[in-house]
Amino acid sequence: MDNASESSRSSPDGAASQTRAQRTVRPDRPCDICRKRKTRCVKEADQDRCVLCVFHNRECTYVDVPQPRKKKRADFPDDMSTSVDGGGDVEARPPLKKTKSTQTPIDGSLLGPPDLSNVRSLLDRTLGLHRTTHFKYIGPSSVHEERLLDLIHRFYESGNGEDGCKFRRVADSTTFLSRSDRYTLFSSDVDDDLDTIEHIVHPHGPSLVDLYFRIVHPSYPILHKGVFFEKYGRSYKEFSPPLLAAVYLLAMDWWEYDRNLASKAKPNADALLRAAMKALTGVIHRPKLSTVQAGLLLLQRSGGDSWVLTSQVVAVGEELGLHLDCTSWNIPEWEKGLRRRLACAIYMQDKWSALIYGRPSHVKSPDWQMPPLSLADFPESAADEDDKEGSTEVEKGRLLFIHLTKLTQIMAQALEMLYSPDQTPIHEILNASGVQGLLELVKPLAVGLKEWANEMPADLRMDHVKTRKLCSNGYLHLSYFVTEIIIHRHIIRSLTPETPNAMRDLCREAGRARLERAINFVEALRPEHLQAFWWFASPRSLAFIRTYGGLLWATSSTDEEAEFYRRKLEDFRWSLKVRSKGVSFVAVALQEMDESLQDIDMTNSPTVAPSSLSPRTPFRSTPLPTAYTGEDQFEPESPGLAMLDLDAASSSHAYFSDTSGGEQGFFYPGMA
Repeated sequence: MDNASESSRSSPDGAASQTRAQRTVRPDRPCDICRKRKTRCVKEADQDRCVLCVFHNRECTYVDVPQPRKKKRADFPDDMSTSVDGGGDVEARPPLKKTKSTQTPIDGSLLGPPDLSNVRSLLDRTLGLHRTTHFKYIGPSSVHEERLLDLIHRFYESGNGEDGCKFRRVADSTTFLSRSDRYTLFSSDVDDDLDTIEHIVHPHGPSLVDLYFRIVHPSYPILHKGVFFEKYGRSYKEFSPPLLAAVYLLAMDWWEYDRNLASKAKPNADALLRAAMKALTGVIHRPKLSTVQAGLLLLQRSGGDSWVLTSQVVAVGEELGLHLDCTSWNIPEWEKGLRRRLACAIYMQDKWSALIYGRPSHVKSPDWQMPPLSLADFPESAADEDDKEGSTEVEKGRLLFIHLTKLTQIMAQALEMLYSPDQTPIHEILNASGVQGLLELVKPLAVGLKEWANEMPADLRMDHVKTRKLCSNGYLHLSYFVTEIIIHRHIIRSLTPETPNAMRDLCREAGRARLERAINFVEALRPEHLQAFWWFASPRSLAFIRTYGGLLWATSSTDEEAEFYRRKLEDFRWSLKVRSKGVSFVAVALQEMDESLQDIDMTNSPTVAPSSLSPRTPFRSTPLPTAYTGEDQFEPESPGLAMLDLDAASSSHAYFSDTSGGEQGFFYPGMA
């Protein structure tokens, strides 16, 4: 090499004499040394280190080629632009068509914090989608005093210390603390975790991604299909490891629905799950929206629900500020929609987990500011639907998600009212007014369920099934029946010998009607329903039906009544058994039932002490209102829930019944 070149290599200033073809300048993303010295990062064409690092004989972190600068499109507003998170979050409005990028995947452990004073990516403006930085919500009682934060005039640029710490205010009195990902535990394991996950499913990754977005995603829309595919087409290295693994795991349940995969052996699901859980443990230390997405998807596996993991997801969501109303925040509109959907998903996960596990809910209504979801919060519509055989309808999935959120709010009220650890208010009502007082207490819940049913769109009916399409409406309706059952379960528990005969008979007849409708609903499920996506609470919801029937059997006052419930439950178990082949959530439900009732012998009538039940009328076997047939009729003139006066002199003695046919029972309008 000539002396001029040698001279230029020995000093950073010598690089200025080189021609443009001989050197590479990287002012926007310098290596660590150049960043600390606040100098331009210059690398010669024949060197793998920049000039300054060569001069000091130091390892250089400037190893990738500079990216071509692109002009901002005037016809693509900032808050509508495509954004892809290198950490795994995916969310945007429908993306523009782009040519394949030659960008090398960014490793946050090799690069310093981005220069936020010159924002070049929409990801740098987000809270949960940043490529190399994670943000944590600063609560009002934390060590960060709001008045002191007011003294920081430029939140976004302040605090550029050695640890990359800074503050960002998105609204009045709402501030986030951010840190670089590279200072967290296990940040260097990302590439290894991604390679391990991809190796397990190779070469079937693309087919599994296609299956996920055809079948799972429409019914559980917490990702963005268009951007995910655009990102996946470049490299699997751009994703958060647990999120990518969760997508693969859920898709494997529909392996046979891909003609190319059906004849091949499935990847090792256990190995994939172990890799996913290990990776999730690592990313929790640098929480992003992809962490929440991964946790929620892992919880949707049949038999994969976990109260501990649910609690972690709730904690991560609160760390990210998902419990706050982001309507007025200074963030892109599409991220607001994603945050609202994830907030609702966490809320539903927590409430239904609290129910099926019998645990105190972590999500308290006063602390979670959750505005109602609208269709505008979903980035996809019917135009994005996949036409392949066995796909799920996108439009139906959006409505299902919104309606399930509303139902969960009613269920959460019932759970808090009737099953909280402190039963003092319930006992006081029962002591003062008996079961009549309890019925008055649950009246608003029954009215809420009636209004919910009347507002249900026609697309969510069980008979609304398209040819060669899967339908996930089943788990929405099953969730409704469980909500009714937990109300009746508490009423049946509250019956005592002092309860008037007429009231006790009415309550038990209504309880029997609920059991029969729930069982008939399950028996009417079609293959299009059974083979669709069923969310995490479905197996235990089926087990709830049998447990409730067991309660009615155990509290029977006659052998005839006990025998009726015994046969009903045996028939129900058989109907599930014949449907369990190839339907994982039903198989898990059978296992749950056997574990909860395996030591109970129903061949003999339950032993009832003579003093525990007062005389009652003989058990009736006459038909109750029409059982569930799977053909819903949501007609405005449906009589619905009506008040039945049991005592003409007292309007407080009332219960809800179906007045259309003269029979008494807790009627669900439109479900028969």
